[in-house]
Amino acid sequence: MINSQLLSQDLTLIDIHSKENLSDKDRTELIEKYELTNEILDYADDTNERARLEFDEHTNTFLIVFNVQRETVIDDSLSDITLPVSFAIKDDQLFLFTNNDTHYLIDYITKADNHFTGDLDDRIWEIIFNTFDQVSSDYNDRMSEINRDRNKIQEHIKHSRSSKNQILELAGLEDLITYISTAINGNFNVVKQIEIISSGKIQNISLSKKSKEHLHDSIVEIEQIRDQASLSSDIIDRISNTYNNILNNQTNTTMKILTVYTIVLSIPTIVSGFYGMNMKLPVADKWWSWFFSLAITAIMILMILWDLHRRNSL
Repeated sequence: MINSQLLSQDLTLIDIHSKENLSDKDRTELIEKYELTNEILDYADDTNERARLEFDEHTNTFLIVFNVQRETVIDDSLSDITLPVSFAIKDDQLFLFTNNDTHYLIDYITKADNHFTGDLDDRIWEIIFNTFDQVSSDYNDRMSEINRDRNKIQEHIKHSRSSKNQILELAGLEDLITYISTAINGNFNVVKQIEIISSGKIQNISLSKKSKEHLHDSIVEIEQIRDQASLSSDIIDRISNTYNNILNNQTNTTMKILTVYTIVLSIPTIVSGFYGMNMKLPVADKWWSWFFSLAITAIMILMILWDLHRRNSL
């Protein structure tokens, strides 16, 4: 579905909203009416496309692929927690390619347009940079949620025994932070590309001083979130290693206890086995031989326990 919306300063927002992929009808309209190329549409329609910046010299069109979070999170499908959204800039037209899970970005663009009062020389780029800021804020909120979940797991490890639930939660956080970090790194590369192009080395993007400052602020914000994601990833990895060490220690303690029980319980079997044999044994014909065998058993058990305690104290 293609909808056209007029923004300030005679800018036009073309909202291309698809359920999953572009329909043949929408693709034909974008090519014939808006003169977009098949190459740009292939990039914009690829749900697995990496974050990138492309420029088509023939049509003078910029394509920006940016990673955003899906609106509805599916717990059992972390690999789809981030999805690419494409912006195409051609003359005074801003094209937004979204699907059902990312169409909320249309609200970010309209809010950004309303945010800037008065005329701006590069309003379309200011709108895009403001949208980047909103997306970065979403990632920041996600990082805060991850840190809260991590802290809960840490507290549980300190005050409770390890359990399967905590292991699964840690594994889920590790997967989640990996996808989030990858998406943020891709976005960071995109804004750095825009900065390089707008710096004058390639005269395709001409930004005002104010817009360059805004772009710089967006880069700083994304870089901070990237560093935060990297730090959280390291902490989660260390917690996971600590958790594994705790589980290993618990396993070692359990095996040690079982070994002690095995040794101790084998002594009565050995002593009673000797006295159960059909052969002459010391004091076997005395009425107190039963108590004698119990005494031998007790003495051997105490000696074994004392020796284990001595070795453990070394």
